[in-house]
Amino acid sequence: MHVFFVLLWFIFTILQLFLISFLIQPFLLLLVYMTRKKKLLHVPIYPYSPNGKNYNFGIIVTAHRETAFLPPIVDSLLRQTYPFFNVYVVADDCDISELQFDDPRIQVLRPPTALNTNTKSIDYAIRHFKDTDEVLVIFDPDNLVHPSFLEVLNGWYNKGFRVVQGNLCAKNSHSKYEKIDSCGVLFNNFIDRDMRSLLGFSINIWGSGISLDMDAYRAITYNNQSQHGGFDKRMQLEIIKNIGHIAYARNAIVFDEKVSDGENLEQQRIRWISSYFKFLKESVTLFLSGIRSRNPDHIYFGYNLMRPPYFLLILSAILLTGIYFAFYPWLSGVWALTLFLFILSFTIIISTQAKDKGLTKGIFFMPLLLYHQVRSFTQLGKNRTSILKTGHSKIIYIDDLLKTLQPRTPALPEQPAAPVGRLSTPPGRR
Repeated sequence: MHVFFVLLWFIFTILQLFLISFLIQPFLLLLVYMTRKKKLLHVPIYPYSPNGKNYNFGIIVTAHRETAFLPPIVDSLLRQTYPFFNVYVVADDCDISELQFDDPRIQVLRPPTALNTNTKSIDYAIRHFKDTDEVLVIFDPDNLVHPSFLEVLNGWYNKGFRVVQGNLCAKNSHSKYEKIDSCGVLFNNFIDRDMRSLLGFSINIWGSGISLDMDAYRAITYNNQSQHGGFDKRMQLEIIKNIGHIAYARNAIVFDEKVSDGENLEQQRIRWISSYFKFLKESVTLFLSGIRSRNPDHIYFGYNLMRPPYFLLILSAILLTGIYFAFYPWLSGVWALTLFLFILSFTIIISTQAKDKGLTKGIFFMPLLLYHQVRSFTQLGKNRTSILKTGHSKIIYIDDLLKTLQPRTPALPEQPAAPVGRLSTPPGRR
């Protein structure tokens, strides 16, 4: 019995160390970022050049039961400075009678029966691809695409990268819920994309703005876990295992609509939290296989995929601080310090990365986000029984949006960073 309790305490200690590491990671990355800004940390980068081959992009826009947002995103794609692309709009379970686009590069596809999943919509579009389409790009219907998006991507593919994620920025950030959602994007971009890219690691992908060559996409296999949310989680796991590196094009900007009310925020978080638990086993497997194969990219990617949603980390820290206060005050102090460093780091990251300083007001609404995430956690069963969609309402065209934005100056290098692990040079095209 004594051995059992010792083993249990050991496991609990290891678990606590993992939780603490996730909470102090933003602080450590901030230190690295500040060091990099002072040019004391030298990270090898490839010289960026847009010259070379003109890749043909096959762009997929997946719409489900609504078409109001399709004209704006198609308009933004037709305003690209780069002309070599085709657009495939999958109007799943939609009325397309009023969808008419004169440009021959735009095809509106309506499946004969409802598909109800992103993966099936993407596969349906690919079956209609032209032979010239070399690189697949995925967008949501509420996105707007910056005019230079494809031109920037073409430069990255000319450097031999096979999977490149664009930079999702907020399309709207006026109400308190929009500010909350926008702050989350800024924080996650810094932790999971900016800093990983700077250090040469693969980055986490979003469900939209992701691009990959056709051979890379064909290597992906989906399972039933991916049908009700989380297809992007499955996609990135398959890419890391089969392709090797996911790059981040910070200047390939996609504008994404942020949620504007509590109900939609909860719908969104139900999908995200559910996806974490659905793919936790595969995340652990990737982490352990990275250790066995001594692949730093797999280790760091798997480690971050194992990270619980931040609201669970924060609640755990508060709970353990209170419990230890009565029995082990010094451990209570450790957890209190960890929580303080996380809150401090979050505040600094939002304050330094937000171009719109009004967005920093979203920091004060974070307790509201915590409340809605707890509510979402208690409703995870909904994701197994129904299709959860985030409602959209902000119809705006790219020209009007660009007029309202301040110039965006990247805080980190724009060039591709050298991937770590087994890929010490840019992966060449086959």
